[in-house]
Amino acid sequence: MTNQDTDATPKSDQWNNGLGLEQGAELTRIMKVRRAALDRFDETVIKQDAPMATMEEALVPLYMYHRYAVEAAASVVAGQDYVYSFRGDDRIPTKWVPAAQQRAALEALSFALKPSELALPKAALMKIPPRPSGWGMHRELFPRYTGDTFDPISPAAQAAELTIGFLLQPDRAARMVAQHAVDPTLPGLEDVIKLLRNATFTAPAATPYEQEIRRATARVLAEGLMALAGNAQMPQVRAIATLQLESLQNAGMPAQPTRDDVAFRTLLAADIKRFIERPMTPIAAPNTADAPPGAPIGDPGMDWLAPVGWCTWSDRGGR
Repeated sequence: MTNQDTDATPKSDQWNNGLGLEQGAELTRIMKVRRAALDRFDETVIKQDAPMATMEEALVPLYMYHRYAVEAAASVVAGQDYVYSFRGDDRIPTKWVPAAQQRAALEALSFALKPSELALPKAALMKIPPRPSGWGMHRELFPRYTGDTFDPISPAAQAAELTIGFLLQPDRAARMVAQHAVDPTLPGLEDVIKLLRNATFTAPAATPYEQEIRRATARVLAEGLMALAGNAQMPQVRAIATLQLESLQNAGMPAQPTRDDVAFRTLLAADIKRFIERPMTPIAAPNTADAPPGAPIGDPGMDWLAPVGWCTWSDRGGR
């Protein structure tokens, strides 16, 4: 198998240590490694006398450490266990990934969307100042809405967009519809969208910071559904995505909503209404900024990073 197989089967993936159909378990392991490393993230990731702002160069690959495990776990959902067989070789050409493995992958992907997992330690946030002159922004930093200062919300939205984006790819969504029609025990598109709603709109959030992350990830899901409803080739995919958008538009407020929750839901309902009533034309890409590219990682000029820093994190022994 080659790179062309990474989307449709969990038997092929890049830069990930998972074992075929058990990619959900590997993502769960990677999330534990990532959280342990984030919780001890400090200025030792850069060299002595380097600008403190350059801690962000070390933070990006660590924060996005799970990106390839997410992609591999998503390939389990509506994935097929197939081989390039030939007539007469007595091999089974293809079969859907069993429901148990698909649901395990979905559970792991939902965990990756938890506000508590996407929140950055406050100790790290307080150590990353604006970038000094001569140390400008580049593509391996997080895009931000906050101007010169580090944005504590944008990384969570970009990480959520990766997870939700992999699951709501139009062809994967069509495979969800197809597999559920052929075998109703397998998760369908509506099942997956409802799971994503629970992982974003109604996810537990213990602090105002986590609540803002929850609103950001919920917005990512809504924009992902708009893109799916407007651009998917399979009519039933567009139909299900549109129905879910209407459900979001008409959803009531959460219990004991804050003023921020009311503002968020009001704008979201208005945006969904405008989307549904628009002329039938493809919509633009979601508003969430793209995450740093991830591969290839590195810039020969980044010599201010400490030897124990961003490029030497190990999922087996720390750093």
